Amino acid sequence: MKRSLRVLALLSGVVMAAGLLAGCGSNGRENAGEGHTHVDLNGDGLCDLDGEPVSGGGSHGEQGDDGGQGSGDAAKGAQLLAKAKHADPVSFDSITSEAFEAYLSTVDRFSQDLAARALLAHAKEADGDNFVISPASVYTALATASACAQGETKGELLSTLHTTEATLAANFSSFYRLIGGAAEETEMGCAQLANSVWIDTVSATHVRDEGLKNLAKDFYCTAYSADFLLDNAAANKAVRDFVKEETKGLIDQSFMLPESTVFALVNTLYMKDIWNEMGAELQESAPKAFLLADGTAKSVRRMQTYYLEGKAARGDGFSYFYAKTYHGYKLKVLLPDEGKKVEEIFTPQNIALVNGTKDYGGRDGTRQVMTRLLLPVFEARCDEDFEEILKEMGIRALFGSECDFSALLQEGEAHCGGVRHVAKFKVDLRGIEGAATTVMPAPGASAPGEETPVYEDFSVDRSFAFLVTDRYDNTLFAGAVKSV
Repeated sequence: MKRSLRVLALLSGVVMAAGLLAGCGSNGRENAGEGHTHVDLNGDGLCDLDGEPVSGGGSHGEQGDDGGQGSGDAAKGAQLLAKAKHADPVSFDSITSEAFEAYLSTVDRFSQDLAARALLAHAKEADGDNFVISPASVYTALATASACAQGETKGELLSTLHTTEATLAANFSSFYRLIGGAAEETEMGCAQLANSVWIDTVSATHVRDEGLKNLAKDFYCTAYSADFLLDNAAANKAVRDFVKEETKGLIDQSFMLPESTVFALVNTLYMKDIWNEMGAELQESAPKAFLLADGTAKSVRRMQTYYLEGKAARGDGFSYFYAKTYHGYKLKVLLPDEGKKVEEIFTPQNIALVNGTKDYGGRDGTRQVMTRLLLPVFEARCDEDFEEILKEMGIRALFGSECDFSALLQEGEAHCGGVRHVAKFKVDLRGIEGAATTVMPAPGASAPGEETPVYEDFSVDRSFAFLVTDRYDNTLFAGAVKSV
């Protein structure tokens, strides 16, 4: 009898006061205020937030003798099968090559399509609710799943990711490390990823060693075995503890993987940042009417972010601008014109326009235009099944009897029973913090002195869409705010 490999996608994000943020870890980030990312500018090893080399190993947990990363106590109740390769900071040359830029454009296409489809599907069921997903986490999990698959299953996964096996093999490592695969403990900002595969004890006897080695080396995936069949509670607790540790406690829940689980792919994404060096709160404006999605108005205060050079840009039926966190993450706001709904303007084309805008026209003759966002504190969340969305995007064999995971399993069959996506995201006066886990059971030079600064506000006074990206405009979170 075939054992079912259920697929779950769970994402969670929280933005909190900086004084409450736990250490996260981040290597090779650029200088504060100029954006930060996991880049080894010197090409000689690990870097800290200011680009200075540091000694030490993994982002968290224990580092094995072979340089791999363990997860400390998170794997109690499970046996370690293979340690992930240590994720060093990505080199500057590798992320500025034409080939890698072309690859990132395919990641963008997937992220834009997924975000737009997910919001549209959500609006049909709960139009007045705020909503958020993490395209980066979903992409990483599906890319890792493709390494376990063969035949039509692999083909559909790669096609939906807009890539090929060779292109993914050549670029995924750099993408993973750029997004957050290398990290050191810090109280500043960071984003970090963790990959793992959890194999049922019986299935572990039929796993392909070369499959595990490929996951560990090319996808930074630590492998564990757990007895889902005979000790389901302990196996689920091990997965829960792993996710809790990797997301700094933001995601702490059982995923209730069934006894029939053959294996589960678990990806986590954690990020945080503050608005300024000291973590001081932003100031708020006086209360002003905010138009909710249902047409009613609510009096709310709005955060006043810091001025950035540029002025609000225009798209078809909407305007947009952004705010920057202390280490360069960007919170981009898409504000629909009056009479327009958020889902009408949150399309793949418009997301691409916003993420592709590098110059906001900050200089106008002798004027230097500076703009700030005024927007309310908000929260967004999601708890939905994404199976139908992924099928619409082209992933079908994964969920059927024809599913082929023979790149990992020598014997036995497994398929996905669904994709559940749970998300939570919050922005407040001190900073941002977010976490995501996808579980698959199977951003000018100095202004000339003669220029006159002109200060403008981009006032967000009605329902809006948003993106959270790194300095390279990779989409970490995407969503919509219908109510505050």
